[in-house]
Amino acid sequence: MTLNDQSRAPGRSDPTAWVGIDPSKDQTRPPPLSRPRIVRAALGLVDEKGLAALTMRALATELEVSPMALYNHVRDKDELVDLMVDLMLGEVDTSVTEGDWLTQLRALVCSYHEALAAHHELAKVYSVRVRIGPHGLLIMERTVALLLAAGLSPAEASDVFFVLFIYTAGFQQIGHVVPRRDSATQEKTSYFPPLPPQQIPAVTAASPHLNGPHRPGRFDYGLELLLAGLQVKIAAPEEAAAAPQ
Repeated sequence: MTLNDQSRAPGRSDPTAWVGIDPSKDQTRPPPLSRPRIVRAALGLVDEKGLAALTMRALATELEVSPMALYNHVRDKDELVDLMVDLMLGEVDTSVTEGDWLTQLRALVCSYHEALAAHHELAKVYSVRVRIGPHGLLIMERTVALLLAAGLSPAEASDVFFVLFIYTAGFQQIGHVVPRRDSATQEKTSYFPPLPPQQIPAVTAASPHLNGPHRPGRFDYGLELLLAGLQVKIAAPEEAAAAPQ
């Protein structure tokens, strides 16, 4: 029996099917389709290719199944997006209990910001629609509870919650400011229309810093401004109410 004949003997596998060192690849068939697997794959697809790339057909291709197979686990694309958003919000840490209410609130909002920034493309869905799932509800509960503990009324706590939510979610909706390019050299010249500097002296002075919201530290700076105003309101509610609108 030749070596070639021996390799084809009954009970022996294809001689080219070498065994790799990665045990995760031992399973040749894809794992069974399930709701969690679909949602996680969809989130990965959006992170990699953007929200516009999410279609049921593209997701089915990613999972190596037929598009109709997806509908056995999710009703439609809208439900899928709801599930993805809540999965993303599951990354928000709501467990911080050290420090005063302000320290805990700051940690919560910063964790929320980090989760949205990690899934920037999915965060864009907030500009269109939102449906609250269990993780989102826990974030609301924790935030409002901290605001009530700080001494705000339920109505005030609700207003502050939406201010913080709009700031954090809205921060992800703003894109980068694209600089102009010199028509001759194509070098970046300015972030602003070609107006004479004397007409825009304030903008000219600040132009090195007017590069959009995503400069490092800019979210934290804005959050501190909001929290500082909140502290003033809680410490002296009458003076805050009488301040010029």
